[in-house]
Amino acid sequence: MAARNIVVEDYLKIKEYLSDKSASIIKFMEDNPFCDYMLISKHLTHSDLTNSGKRNGMGETLDRNLLYYLTVEEMEETERVNNKPFESAKQSNIFVPSEFYKFLEMPELTRREGAQTTQHDHPIVNDYANVYLVNDTLKYFNIEFTKMVFEKLNKTSGWDYEKYKVELSDDEFTNIQLTHAIHGIGTKEDEVFHKLRRSMFKNDTINLLLVKDNEKNIKYVFILLEKNPKFYTIIGESNELWEKYLEQNNKQEIFELLKKDNLSAGEVVKTRKNQSKWRRLLAEEMMNFTSTPEEIFCPLTYITTNFNSAGTLFRASHIKEFANCDIDEAFDINNGIIMVANADALFDKHLITIDDDGEIIFSFLIDNDQKLKNNLRLTDRVFKNILTPERKKYLEYHREVFDTMEVARKMGIIDIDSSEENVL
Repeated sequence: MAARNIVVEDYLKIKEYLSDKSASIIKFMEDNPFCDYMLISKHLTHSDLTNSGKRNGMGETLDRNLLYYLTVEEMEETERVNNKPFESAKQSNIFVPSEFYKFLEMPELTRREGAQTTQHDHPIVNDYANVYLVNDTLKYFNIEFTKMVFEKLNKTSGWDYEKYKVELSDDEFTNIQLTHAIHGIGTKEDEVFHKLRRSMFKNDTINLLLVKDNEKNIKYVFILLEKNPKFYTIIGESNELWEKYLEQNNKQEIFELLKKDNLSAGEVVKTRKNQSKWRRLLAEEMMNFTSTPEEIFCPLTYITTNFNSAGTLFRASHIKEFANCDIDEAFDINNGIIMVANADALFDKHLITIDDDGEIIFSFLIDNDQKLKNNLRLTDRVFKNILTPERKKYLEYHREVFDTMEVARKMGIIDIDSSEENVL
C-alpha cells in the first residue's frame, strides 16, 4: 500500500500547516499572498529512501535498513507484532503525485516499452521552476546527526561521512538542481539533494511547496524537510521547531487556555489547532513501528488503522494529566501515548495503568472481568518499544495516582467518573 500524498491548495490552510515548520517560508507567503500555492506533503516510505540506506531484497538482513529509526531488535519486534516483514522495494526516487507535474506544467514521464527505468531520461525540474531548499528546516538533516543516530541505534554504515556534507547558502533558501524520473523526484544527478537524502529516514516528512507568481511568470518549488518525532528521542534533544512554534503562538497563553473549562469560539479554534499538531506528532512516532506507510496501532490493544483515513478512532492521551502538568510537561511528546478511545477512557480515569515491563495493571473494579478485557483487547503487554526512559518516568507518576485512587475507590470516597479528563 503506497503512502498517500496530502495535497492542499488553500493559502490559509497551507500557511497554518507550515506554521510550526519554517519561519522563513511563512514570511515568503505573507510577502506574496496573491501567488497560486500548492502543498504536497508525505511521510517518506521505504521506497522513497536512497538504495544505500535500506535493504533491497528479501534476502538481505534487517541491518541493511540503516535509514530507519529502529534498532534491529525493534525491527524484529515490529515484524512479529505486524506479522509481516519490512518492505524490500528497489525504487529509490521520492514519489510525487500527478498534481506536481500539472502545477508546474511539465510532462509526466511514462515507461517506454522494453526499457528499464534506469534507461529513461531524467528531465530537470529547474527547467520549469526555481528549486530551493528551505534552510531553517535542515538543521538535523545533516550527516553528523545521521551518524549520531546510527551510533545510538548500534548501526554500522561503512559510509564516508565527509562525502555527504551539504553546504547551504547564507540566505534563507539554497538553490539546487532537482531531476525527476519515472518513479518520482531525486536522482544521483542531483549532487546536493542526493547528499541530503543520506539523512532522510523512513517516516521523516517531505513538504513540497509549489508557488506560481502569475504576474512575474515565475514558478518555485520549495523543499521543506521535517524529522520524525522519534529522532529527537534518539538523540536526546528537544524539537526546536515545535518549541519555536509554541513560543511564537504564546506557549503560556495556550497552556492556560487548555486548562480553562469554558472557551470562547476563537479560543476553541486555537486550542484545537494545537491539540491536532500534538496528536499528529504522537501518531508519526507510532508510524515507525509498522510495515505499512502511514499506519499506526494502539500500543495497548494493537488495533491498527491508517492514520490519515481513520485516525479519529485514536486519542492522544496525556500520561500525567494535563491539569497537573507544568508548561514543559504539557507539550512533551514523551508525556503522551496515542491509543484507541476505549483504552484511553480507562487510562484517563486511572482504571488501568502500565508498569515498567509493559504489563497492564487493572483496577479492582474491572480486574476480574475477563470478558471486558477480551472485548477491549486488553490482554497483552503494552508494545514495549514505546516505553522510553522518559515515558517510564511519566508512567511512574501515573501509577502513583492510580494507587491513590484505588484506595479512595475501595473506601467509597470517589467513583469512576470523578477523575479529571485529559485535555489533549
